[in-house]
Amino acid sequence: MPTTTQAVIATSAPGYARRKARSLIGWLSEGEGLLWITGREMTQEPDPAHIARCREARAAVARRPEGHIQSKMFAPLPAVLAEHINALAAAPRLAQVLDDAGEPQMVDLRLVCAAQPTICVDDAAKRVAGLAAGDILGLAAVTLPLHIPKKMPIAFDPHKNAWLFSSPNPNLRIAGPFNADGPAGIKGFGFGVEVALSYLQVAGLNGRYFLRDGYHRAYGLLAAGIHFAPALVKDFNAFEEVQMPAGLLPPPTYLGARPPLDYLDNTVAADTQIPVTTKMIVIQALDLNSIA
Repeated sequence: MPTTTQAVIATSAPGYARRKARSLIGWLSEGEGLLWITGREMTQEPDPAHIARCREARAAVARRPEGHIQSKMFAPLPAVLAEHINALAAAPRLAQVLDDAGEPQMVDLRLVCAAQPTICVDDAAKRVAGLAAGDILGLAAVTLPLHIPKKMPIAFDPHKNAWLFSSPNPNLRIAGPFNADGPAGIKGFGFGVEVALSYLQVAGLNGRYFLRDGYHRAYGLLAAGIHFAPALVKDFNAFEEVQMPAGLLPPPTYLGARPPLDYLDNTVAADTQIPVTTKMIVIQALDLNSIA
C-alpha cells in the first residue's frame, strides 16, 4: 500500500475575539476604513461618526504636501554592534536571510513609509517591552534577532493520522521535506516545521524606502519614543523582487506623492479592532490503495 503525505496551511479566526489595533484609514477607501473601524464586521448601517472619521482622515492626507524626503533616514551602525552582526553572518541560515534582506544600518523609523494598513497594538507593545533608546544591543536583539523562536504547540490526532501545529505568529511555516533512517530499518519521511526568523527590513525602490517586514516592532518602538533602530536595508530594481505579502496597501499608495508614515497620528489613523487569528499547519499521512 503506498503512503502519501499531505501538508496543509490554514489560518483561522476563532469565535468573535478581537484585538486592539491601529489602522491607516486616511489611505483607505471610505468603505474599507469603515470595515476596519467596525472590526471587519458591518452587520448594521454605518455609524455617521465613523463615516465622518474616515472622511476627515482622507481629507487630512489630501492636504499634505506632495513628496517625502528620506535623505537623512540612515546612519552607520555603532561599533558596539559589530559582534552581533558578525554572529548573524556566521550562522548559515541567518546569513542566507542577510543576503536576501540587505545590509544592516541604523534607520530613523519616523521616515520609513508604511505598506501595512493595520497594526496589532498589544503585540507591538510586547515585542519591545523594556527597551530603551540607548540600549543598542537590546534593540538589535529584537530587530535583528540571532535565535529562532522555538515555542510551538504540537498535537497528534490518531484518528486522522495527522500532526497539528498552531501559533499566533504568522511566521509559522513548512520549512521543507526531509527523510531519515529510523529504528529497525524504518525509513522516515516528512516535513520540517518552524517559526521562521523575522528581521526589521526596509526596502528601497526608485529612491523611496518602505517597511518590508517588522511592522509590529517598528510601531512598538515609535510608540515607546524610540526613533532609531538597527534594520536591514536593501535597494531593489523592480517591485516584483521585493516580494511583499498579500493584504497590504496598493503600491502606488506608499510609493506615491503622499505616502503613509505614522500609525500614531490621530489625524490620519484610528483605533480599530481586528479578529484574533491563529496560523495552523496540518501534516497528514494517508494509506491508499491504487489499481495498477
